[in-house]
This record gives sequence, C-alpha cells and structure tokens, in this order.
Amino acid sequence: MNDRFFSTNFHNLMKPCISLCFLLINSFAVAQKIENINQQAVGNKIIVTYDITDSKPDQTFDVALYCSHDSFSKVLVNVNGNGVGENVAGGVNRTIIWSVLDELPQFVGDYNFEVRALVHEHKTNTTTDVGTRKLIITDKDSAYPEISNTLTNYINEAKDLKDAFQFISSQAFESRQALNGLTQAVDQYNAAYEKLNNQRLTYEKLVTDYWKRDVLVLEFKSLMDYTLGDVHSVDILTLTQRIAVINNLYQGQIKSQRKINEAKLELTKNIQLDVTRLDKRLQELERRTNRMLYNLSQE
Repeated sequence: MNDRFFSTNFHNLMKPCISLCFLLINSFAVAQKIENINQQAVGNKIIVTYDITDSKPDQTFDVALYCSHDSFSKVLVNVNGNGVGENVAGGVNRTIIWSVLDELPQFVGDYNFEVRALVHEHKTNTTTDVGTRKLIITDKDSAYPEISNTLTNYINEAKDLKDAFQFISSQAFESRQALNGLTQAVDQYNAAYEKLNNQRLTYEKLVTDYWKRDVLVLEFKSLMDYTLGDVHSVDILTLTQRIAVINNLYQGQIKSQRKINEAKLELTKNIQLDVTRLDKRLQELERRTNRMLYNLSQE
C-alpha cells in the first residue's frame, strides 16, 4: 500500500467567501487534487462540498477536517458525510457536515479550515461479500444482479425510512414502541447504505471491466455520487439527526411544558420539510437507477 498526504485550505466567516489554496504535505508528486470547495451554513451546521479530481479506480482516501480555532492541531470529530473518514472515494460532490455547536460552545469570527486527505492505493478485486458468503464475479451475468440487488435494496430501505419518519415520528415523542420502530428503520437503512458505500469501488470496477464503455462508467459514477452524496449525506443524515431531539422529548429531558410544546411543533415542521425533500430526491434516484440498470442490461 502506498499512502500519501495532500490537503487544501479555505476561509470561513459562517457566510463565507471561500479562497482556495492547494497544498502538498510531502514531497511526492501527487496528481490528485481537492477542488471546487463550496460551503454553506445551515442552522448550527456547516456543510462543505468538494471534488477529488484525477483519482484512480484503485485509490481511496482518509479525509479529515481541521479548523484554525486551535491552530489546526486536532481533527474535528462531530462530522459526517460521504466526504470524511476512511475509504472516501474519489469523484465529485464529496460532502462533510460539521455539527459546530456539538464541538464548540460558540463559533463567531474569522476562521480558516483545512481539508486533509491520505491517499490509499490498493488492488481492487472482483470478490465481494454477500451476507456471510463470498461471491466471485466473473462476467456481466454475475455482476449485474449483484449491482442491481444492492441498489434496489438501498432504495427500498431509504423509502421505508422516509415512511417511518412521515407516519410514526410524531408518536415517538411518547411511545417507546414508535421510537423503537423509528430506530429500527434507521438501523435497516444504515445496513443497506454501508453495503453500497463499501462496495462502491468494486462496483465501479465491475462496470469498467465488464461493460468497457466510458459513458456507462461515467453514468454509474454519477449515480453513486448522487446516491451517497445528495441523498444520503445531505437529506437522509439531516433527517436521522432528528432522532436525538425525539429521544430527548421521550426521556423527559425537556422540563418546561411550554418548551416541550415548542420543541414538538418545530420538530414536526422540520421533519415534514425533510420528508418532502427526501421524497423528491428518492423519486429522482429511482429514475436514475432504473435508467442505469436498463442501460447495463442492454449491453
């Protein structure tokens, strides 16, 4: 394995004007770049999107976010998204969501941030885990059902998650059964997401090796970016983070009846908005997935 560091800086004022400076951490000649960094403040969160360009199919990246409030000495830990952590895939629309006030008591002023990435180069094979067994992919006929089943299962679990929030989240304020149902829907979705996210590079390599058409490879990579970036990192993660507030209400951690009523009203409104946005995303995801699977089936 060959590991190399690279990073990039950008500037923040909560409503920032971003300036980009690409920085190499060591002396290796690195082709990969972090580019097109964008950022927006949403409530008490900062959402950072960026592209990793010129990456190879056999590369993944360990990505971390740092802030100048501590002179970039410690990695920010209250982060999630498809653009942070281990095994980040190269491509566009990598997303980091930083829950600012979960990490700092306040965040006002002029700060710099740094996105750092460690490059991993490794061999990608066509052996993939399916449950407790190994599946050996040897051609299109064995690759297609594996890709199709994983994508279809992900969409179904995402729909079930949306429905759970839409129909039982309001009952979960006071019902342990409803709260358990909501948590179970999240757990089942997470399992489907983890499989798709973990197998992404393998699936991209299967499309590259067995279909051998650049247009299909680009379409599949775009589908993965939309699924793991727009749908998961932006919409679904925002929705699932509402469970913490629901759990606080259920456990009675909010004492004032007035504050309880206000929290329920605001949470219900936010969930309705989240569900509406997610529903539109999932309709578009299903349309793109059906087109992708059709194109693969016709080759």
